[in-house]
Amino acid sequence: MPEAHALLSASAAARWLNCPPSARLCAEIPDEPTPYAAEGTLAHEMCEVKLEPFVTAVPKRTTASKLAALKKHELYQPEMDGYTDEYVDYIKKTALGLPGKAHIAVEQKVNYSGYAPEGFGTADCVIVYKDRIHIIDFKYGKGVPVSAEDNPQLKLYALGALEAYGMFYPINAVSLHIVQPRLKNFSVWETDVRYIRGWGESIKTVARQAFNGEGDFSSGDHCRFCKLKATCRKRAEDNLKLAEYEFAKPLSRAKDGEPTLSDDEVGEALSLAVNLKRWAEDLEGYALSAALSGKKIKGWKAVEGRTTRTFTDLEKVFQTLEANGFPRETFYERKPLPFTKIEAIVGKADFQKLLEHLIARSQGKPALVPESDKRPEFVPATTAQEDFKQ
Repeated sequence: MPEAHALLSASAAARWLNCPPSARLCAEIPDEPTPYAAEGTLAHEMCEVKLEPFVTAVPKRTTASKLAALKKHELYQPEMDGYTDEYVDYIKKTALGLPGKAHIAVEQKVNYSGYAPEGFGTADCVIVYKDRIHIIDFKYGKGVPVSAEDNPQLKLYALGALEAYGMFYPINAVSLHIVQPRLKNFSVWETDVRYIRGWGESIKTVARQAFNGEGDFSSGDHCRFCKLKATCRKRAEDNLKLAEYEFAKPLSRAKDGEPTLSDDEVGEALSLAVNLKRWAEDLEGYALSAALSGKKIKGWKAVEGRTTRTFTDLEKVFQTLEANGFPRETFYERKPLPFTKIEAIVGKADFQKLLEHLIARSQGKPALVPESDKRPEFVPATTAQEDFKQ
């Protein structure tokens, strides 16, 4: 289940640690429900129900009944079964791979208020065995890969879990896990208790500022999920300054007289433009919503987009055309459903069992991302072959 909202929530830690005043300001703005958030909540609920029999004695009928109820949700898709099964299997593999019986807690409430005022949250899964604690977080989203490395959300969960279990277990090692099955992203980062507690001490001042609504505003990647990202003055100032000064001066590797940019200059300009593009898209989204709600955005207005045409009665359309000499089969196009649609209908488990031997996998389409992205660099087949020959 999703965590109850603390002002200094673990899920928003990347934002309030980088921009402390945003915590109070965002708390004053009501949450806007989205289908993505609701879908994630449903997937988490399914994970909890599926893990319950592994952790404690639960009748099969009870589990089946709970799952059946969840599958009646309007956002449920058969593929959700497969992805939640992957998470459950990951938990089981982690726990059963230990030398002995481990303590497993699902949807574990944790309190890290000793480091962030009134800080609390819910860790998806906590596994403790002897001197090591595992913090495992399930991400159902497929927009951005999330890394476990130095992840502030998981580190706050770890601090809370250490407070809960530290007096019962001689914990000195910590493993942080991200399970993001829709992106095939399974990330693990290992550290020790000394580092986690030291980090917790290092954020106390910033956390206190955030709780009090103090500190300096700061823009960056952490703005992505901020409720104020479109109208934040600091973000606007930073982006306008970037546009005014950075693009007005020559690029660092500019060559006199060259009419085109070098590849290095393209990379430099692209890095500058990425945040400007995001900001412009956020501004446009806010302005459209505001205009549709009756507000006036200076210099802009909402207009009706391109209209689409549909038949009000398809059967009558075909009857009319047939009566006028057009064969009915002329208006049908027989083609198979998309791969993912067939998988959703069949179900992930049966799909793999029945059709795995009939599936060919092609290389994914290349995408341009910053060098900081954790995914390995794409190597074109021709380049790889040339390297092999050398």
